[in-house]
Amino acid sequence: MPIAQDIVSDLEGRRDRSAAVLLVTIWELGEAAGPLLIAPLSEKYGRYPVFNAANVLFIVSLAIAVSSQGAGLLIFSRFLTGCAVASNVLNPAIIGDIFPSESRGTAMSVVMLAPLLGGAVGPMIAGAIAQSVGWRKVVWMSLILAIACELCFLTLLRETYQPAMLRQKLRRLAKSEETTTEALSDTKGGSPEMTLWRSLTRPAAVLYSSVILQVISLYGALQFSFYYVLSTTLAVILEEKYGFTPALIGTSFMSFSECLGLP
Repeated sequence: MPIAQDIVSDLEGRRDRSAAVLLVTIWELGEAAGPLLIAPLSEKYGRYPVFNAANVLFIVSLAIAVSSQGAGLLIFSRFLTGCAVASNVLNPAIIGDIFPSESRGTAMSVVMLAPLLGGAVGPMIAGAIAQSVGWRKVVWMSLILAIACELCFLTLLRETYQPAMLRQKLRRLAKSEETTTEALSDTKGGSPEMTLWRSLTRPAAVLYSSVILQVISLYGALQFSFYYVLSTTLAVILEEKYGFTPALIGTSFMSFSECLGLP
């Protein structure tokens, strides 16, 4: 966010206000679209394969970003990285899988601390690095960190969704001829296409049937709208009116953790 204008200027050779704003906000569009597919796929195939597939897409998107020679391709890669953020969807689901109901509050508070700190500390660190060595180094660091995290996911994460674990167990038993294929098919609850369709349409059905959820969703939409209006205009004002460097602009985003922490 602190260096969006500088990135567009470096790629296009000119300042483009619209491209700079889109470079920042397109992430949220991807982050809103991705869960519509990530959540139902995790119920169909389990948390582990979907989490890792999303992480691989995130890594590929960062590789596209670091090699981008134009603002359009970089904006597209930002959209893909937003789509590939599975943690916002699957972290609460995994907590629900492995923690009893009375212990989920503490675990959720720890998990939700990460995006709050990231939205505040990330721009500060990125602004300081970009000012000294350039914005591509920031993306390279993100790519290396994403690869390291994915290696940890591959080696340490295990499946937590009980229906998926049961299906895997039945497949192993079926291969050893200790059960029948009919028993395996009965656990699927119908054809794969129908199961996936029900999972895809469930969020819209729940939203349509709950007025409270509609009000909360509208409030969240307004909150994020104001947040991104502020984040895309504050950097320009601090740079053009007050002469702030990217590092100093990044420190101003520390206060955004309070905005993101509002219920």
